[in-house]
Amino acid sequence: MFIEADDGATQGRLSLETAKLSEGFFEQLRKHPVPLEEAAIKALSNNAPALDVYLWLAYRLHALKGNRLVPWGALKAQFGTGFSKLYHFKNKFPGTLALATAVYPAAKVEITEEGVVLNPSRPPVTPRLLATR
Repeated sequence: MFIEADDGATQGRLSLETAKLSEGFFEQLRKHPVPLEEAAIKALSNNAPALDVYLWLAYRLHALKGNRLVPWGALKAQFGTGFSKLYHFKNKFPGTLALATAVYPAAKVEITEEGVVLNPSRPPVTPRLLATR
């Protein structure tokens, strides 16, 4: 979608219309859907890094069987490709994580010197049980 201004200039793409997923990831999503809070997505819509972290936490935390340390190097590889130095990323990521956990208060994470510890947490949206006859 492109928006044309009154003066004939065009504004860039405003939304992503399609995304290509690998077959393996698609199958994982089919088997284990990720519950997301629509209000959280709206709240983070102007902050792509925080939205990415929210989606990652929503995908990982409710499926964990135990605590899991994600080292800083792995976090930078996933979320910090725009940072040339790890220490720049380490200084910035806690703020991004705080925004994501503000809209996902059930997320149990802790920042350590080694990285971020993920703890099993309730999903951002409580699953609904459907009655069957």
